[in-house]
Amino acid sequence: MGGAAAEEASVFGLAPVAPDRTAAYGEHPDQVVDFYLPPDGSGPAPLVLLFHGGAWRAPYDRRHVSPFAAFLAGRGLAVASVEYRRGGDDSSPYGPAAPEMPGGGPGTGQRPGPDDPRPRPGPDGTGGAPRAGRWPETFDDIAAAVDGVPRLARDLGLPGADTDRVVLTGHSAGGHAVLWAAARHRLPSGTPWYLPSPSPLCGVVALAPIADFATARALDVCSGAVGQLLGDSGANSDSAGDNISDSGVNSDSRVNSHSDDGANSHSRNNSHSGGNRSSNRVANSGSHGRARTDELTARLALADPAALLPTAVPTTVVQGRADTDVPPAVADAFVAAASRVGQRVRLVTTEGGHFPLVDPTTPVAHTVAEEIARLAGAHPGA
Repeated sequence: MGGAAAEEASVFGLAPVAPDRTAAYGEHPDQVVDFYLPPDGSGPAPLVLLFHGGAWRAPYDRRHVSPFAAFLAGRGLAVASVEYRRGGDDSSPYGPAAPEMPGGGPGTGQRPGPDDPRPRPGPDGTGGAPRAGRWPETFDDIAAAVDGVPRLARDLGLPGADTDRVVLTGHSAGGHAVLWAAARHRLPSGTPWYLPSPSPLCGVVALAPIADFATARALDVCSGAVGQLLGDSGANSDSAGDNISDSGVNSDSRVNSHSDDGANSHSRNNSHSGGNRSSNRVANSGSHGRARTDELTARLALADPAALLPTAVPTTVVQGRADTDVPPAVADAFVAAASRVGQRVRLVTTEGGHFPLVDPTTPVAHTVAEEIARLAGAHPGA
């Protein structure tokens, strides 16, 4: 086994690392966060909110990035590894996060092996690829975590966490999460996730992010995951006859006319708190029914990071040039879209594919840590 398969096996073969503290940022079982703290005596450290990937699909939870979270903590960063609602419902064979499930498979963040007798739930719960995302709950949780976790860390009195220096980082679908979270002030003011000014962030480091939905759909990234995230129950393949129109939604489009004046202000805004905000205003329908074409198009405009530029938030994208899961064309399209509207996005390219970015056994993980520390104004540890 070599190449992409070996890289994937390396990440999912690592034993999960227990956090220093776990806390809830909302009432749902998936609205939890694991804290990994830097070594004692290292001084106040930037707080890094880490969002895992897995194509927004329930079998993949935060546990597969726990070794990476512990690695970042060992480099002198305070890490909050965020769980959030993904595809499927609470009656799925794997449950919301299934923390009690032993020995690999979903719940420990490890992929089920070829001889694993447990079913792989599909869009209808019977088999095939698990469904991607929950509209609007996935977005509710991303917003709630970014708003609430720094405050939660302060309330818990976690030693060594400097909640005035916050960096968002995420891998794959988690990379989408952090880019979208940094753009919420670009949303129409009537949406429940809207902020009147940017979140008080030092910056964003997106790792192989699903950053440009038009490109991701054209390449059928993660087998129709983008369409499923938006609520298209027929989206088994985004590249063939899906129900989402790109009309008026492209990399150059502005979703609203909000000014970016003062976008670098770091004054905290706590207008959104908790994890259960009202969602009935978001493109009309809930997460389980198939949305109409016009609803899907409206959701695309609210969910695509490339349609919410510029953000005025310092942003770095780290991308493996040999990535076949989220190909480099997706990151390239996002960076190009940002450039067209006057935002400079730092693009760091690495050797290898999708998974070395969150594999602490690779040199690439050190590059990621250095990019996070750079934005946070911190000196990375050894």
